[in-house]
Amino acid sequence: MPIITVKQAFKIAIENGNKVVEIEKGDQDVSDRIAEVAVNQIKVATFKAKGKQNESVSNAGTGKTTPES
Repeated sequence: MPIITVKQAFKIAIENGNKVVEIEKGDQDVSDRIAEVAVNQIKVATFKAKGKQNESVSNAGTGKTTPES
């Protein structure tokens, strides 16, 4: 499931419209559908960048890699 960073809280229907939930501000682990709606349709969130598992913290998110010794 994708992790998104929500800039503005929003409500969305789930379970075929039988239930409405509110997604709060901050980092949220949500379903693919909720991520699609939040990021691409109502534009209140962005996808959280995924760092490389073996990349050092100092280079995470920079696109740079640490040379291997």
